[in-house]
Amino acid sequence: MNILIVHGIGNYKPSLAADAAAAMLQNGWSTDLLASTSSPDSRDFDFSVSVAYYAHILRRSNSQSGALDVNFSDEEARLFLSWADACGVPMEYAQGRAFVPLRQAIAWLAQKESRSVEAVTSLVVRFIREVNDYFTSGARRDEVRGLVENEIKSKRPDLIIAHSLGSVVAYEALWNSGLPVDRLLTVGSPLGLRGGIFERVVPGPVEGLGRKPDNVGQWLNVADRGDIVAVPRFLSKSYRGISSDRETSIGMFAFHGLSRYLQSTVVSQLIRETL
Repeated sequence: MNILIVHGIGNYKPSLAADAAAAMLQNGWSTDLLASTSSPDSRDFDFSVSVAYYAHILRRSNSQSGALDVNFSDEEARLFLSWADACGVPMEYAQGRAFVPLRQAIAWLAQKESRSVEAVTSLVVRFIREVNDYFTSGARRDEVRGLVENEIKSKRPDLIIAHSLGSVVAYEALWNSGLPVDRLLTVGSPLGLRGGIFERVVPGPVEGLGRKPDNVGQWLNVADRGDIVAVPRFLSKSYRGISSDRETSIGMFAFHGLSRYLQSTVVSQLIRETL
């Protein structure tokens, strides 16, 4: 069983070459998968894991510093507003919809989710910046998507696990490659974010809905109840052809990380069924 993981935001390793960074992520996530899919009363599962590492292409200034800097560009601010609306953050309309009270919105959400302002700010800034960079730079978007397509062609995975922004990349790469994949498992995916992501993926929605890539056998989706990147959580409301659309809990302070998704009961059960 070949598993290809397409990573999400916040995975750039500035001190490592791309191959070394991919190997480090692969080792960690392989360990998570092995722990979650094994049990004393079951046979050992035979699977291999590879990682489509693209974070170096979307890097900024040789690092992902400035994680608490919410001085967004106009394009980033528009994406932020779409995300904040989807999260139910009260907006200040007195100065018009173009005005985005960034810090106030983040502080409100942090209080609602019982999380620190610093942690929420760091996650939101990384999400907004990396998603915006992917969509607004045609050359980098093509390079990222091309890299993932090449990994699909060379690894021929039976299962693709696509996390966070990686679900956006994998969706486009699968449509473009046309290569058959038995299962696509999206976790913590923002593919349904209207006004910021949903309308911008290629191919775009038809009559208000996207659809499963024709070359994918089954599309499964899982989102944590408190994952502020996976908004809205249930992708079946926006995409046709999703076989399983479930929510889970990866832990109060886990936020959005792939490791905790891979360790969750719902995700491990879906993976065990595939294996």
